[in-house]
Amino acid sequence: MKNLKVLLGDPRHSTVGVHSYFVPISIGYIGSNLLKHFKKNNIELKLSIDSEEIFTLLDEWKPDIIGISNYVWNSHLSKFICEYAKKTNSNVLCVLGGPEFPAGTGARKIENNKEDQTYDKCLQYLIDRPFVDYFAYSDGEVVFVEIIKQFIENNFSVKSLKDKNESIRGCVSLTKEKNKIHIGEYMPRIGMVGSVKEEGRDIIPSPYTTGLFDKFLDGTFVPAFETARGCPFLCTFCDQGLDSTKITTFSVKRIAEEVSYVAEKFSKLKTGTKTIAMFDSNWGLFEKDLRLADEILKIMDKYDYPKLIECLTPKSNWNNLIQINDKLKNRVSLNLSMQSLKIETLTDIKRRNWTKEQYLEFLSKAKKRGKVATSEMIIPLPSETEKSYFEGVKFLMDNEVQTRTYTLMMLCGAELGRDRAIKQFDMKSKWRILPKAFGEHRGKKIFEIEQICVGTNTMNYQEYLNCRNYSFIVKLLGHPVFKPIDTLTRKLGIGWFDFSRTVTSVIQNKDYNGKFKDLYQEFCKESHEELFETREEAINFYSQNENYKSLIRGDIGENLASKYTGRGLLILDDIITTLFYVIRKEFNKDFNEELNVVLDSSEKWLKNLYLIDAIFSDSKLEKVKKDKLKINFDFPEWLQNDKQSFEKFKKNSTYKFSLDLKKIDYIRNEIETITLASKDRERAFSRYIERRPAESNFLKKEFEKVM
Repeated sequence: MKNLKVLLGDPRHSTVGVHSYFVPISIGYIGSNLLKHFKKNNIELKLSIDSEEIFTLLDEWKPDIIGISNYVWNSHLSKFICEYAKKTNSNVLCVLGGPEFPAGTGARKIENNKEDQTYDKCLQYLIDRPFVDYFAYSDGEVVFVEIIKQFIENNFSVKSLKDKNESIRGCVSLTKEKNKIHIGEYMPRIGMVGSVKEEGRDIIPSPYTTGLFDKFLDGTFVPAFETARGCPFLCTFCDQGLDSTKITTFSVKRIAEEVSYVAEKFSKLKTGTKTIAMFDSNWGLFEKDLRLADEILKIMDKYDYPKLIECLTPKSNWNNLIQINDKLKNRVSLNLSMQSLKIETLTDIKRRNWTKEQYLEFLSKAKKRGKVATSEMIIPLPSETEKSYFEGVKFLMDNEVQTRTYTLMMLCGAELGRDRAIKQFDMKSKWRILPKAFGEHRGKKIFEIEQICVGTNTMNYQEYLNCRNYSFIVKLLGHPVFKPIDTLTRKLGIGWFDFSRTVTSVIQNKDYNGKFKDLYQEFCKESHEELFETREEAINFYSQNENYKSLIRGDIGENLASKYTGRGLLILDDIITTLFYVIRKEFNKDFNEELNVVLDSSEKWLKNLYLIDAIFSDSKLEKVKKDKLKINFDFPEWLQNDKQSFEKFKKNSTYKFSLDLKKIDYIRNEIETITLASKDRERAFSRYIERRPAESNFLKKEFEKVM
């Protein structure tokens, strides 16, 4: 048998830094499973996430088969890679797989349903991609083995394979006449036996411990571990929501071996990320996740790695995640996903939330661990109104939850991206570019454009903008640097929701001026101007030379909430000035001198507390700063005893600040890791802030009281 060259790619645009910063776990599993099944054959396998490397391999290595991931953030790049591959070698077999497909993820069958027109849309999707031979709608690990078997049986000839005009199991493909699609028999995912089968997926060799991933373990990308595949919930906004299959998992032993392998590698690196991610829609849902935490603790004790574990909070059994966090030295991110608090909306989107009582209990436990809880909201979901959105935000803010609002993506493979839901809820859509998901490849500009919902039968476009623009204020003020002001306002009897609404009103006032107001107005302007009526209109706009240059500079096309929050922290003094102005002028009409002392000292303290300037300083930093800060109200001490009255802390106090150079180096290194190709440190900072929303101390200087 001749050597069979297989290229698996998870391509990422890298013009201004990559959209995804994770190790490509999906193609790793597919690749390691291929090598296992065809170990007696002459299989040469290469994995790549770098688009330029993929094109070079197509030119020089000339693979026989390419398998490319297909997500909303890379689908047009993947399409172009297949086109380029075919033009380079007409006999290369091109396969796509992933959730960005009208049939969705985990579909058991594809029917010609007139109401949703899924069959017709799958047909059109492949007609629009004439260089794609097969789309894997079942799990890639099993489908790719089947495809290679068929390719070998047909003497490595794409023409021979296609001339048969037959389906391949787990795949969708165009008929020879190109007016219908072949739908191959569904292929169950590996380990799909009984209920949750703990060792079901262990038969897939590890891409980590076999060395297949070594090229990605240089500290640039965050190692990811898929502890389980599948989700028992059916949320209609998610492309996993159509997957009603049971869950299959790797064993505790397997994942622990992988984490240990990575930890040993990273312990030898001088620089690189110290974060790992658990790719599980509900990490902590099962008892085995607790046992895995015990094993990871042993690794932490040996290597002091990882420093942070990113994960998604389970939609039930949340107390397990608290226990996992406690086991793992308080290094686990604790995030909530409310999406909405309106009962009708939750019913419409098939969402099963925790009760409010459960949320409050979770929040109480998170606070005791020094965590700043965050929660996701999505607008505009079915039945949500502007009023109900604000009510939901108020509940969260009143309970000290940092609320982050996302616009609803109308994913083509999710239920809310299908015709029936669009008609039922009168969903209005516009198009915008995905942040960082663009580039010029082999002389062709390629843009990843997403369809988003901007209106329903219960929330019109202006109401959507009202919610979105306010959500920026909520996100910014929810950052931990403003937590002391939150604590102060609550002591003054000012609710944080009411405070944020008043701040918004003040900076909207034509008579108020400042950098904060300018920042907010720029956000509002861009939140409207980033939207287009059609995909084609967006592509035409960004294809123009000047607009493309603006994309590269980051003037347009960024994640706005992240971009403007980062920019907000860079004008921190001005924002602090505005917030204290609002406290004095809007909430304390009968102002007294004693309270003025409290506010003046608090404001002065906060303007000296943070080390953002040091992070961006090009001069040599010294650990100890000789300058001292004198205040008449001991604000930092009061923050440790905020249940007590102000009076006890009205005393002259002096503090000395110092810089933790290791912390600054760590932050700089993490920023450098995230940005990759980008040279813009301010842009990098925004992305870093986005990844670390809940850390309360990482931007603070060290300080000590000297009198």
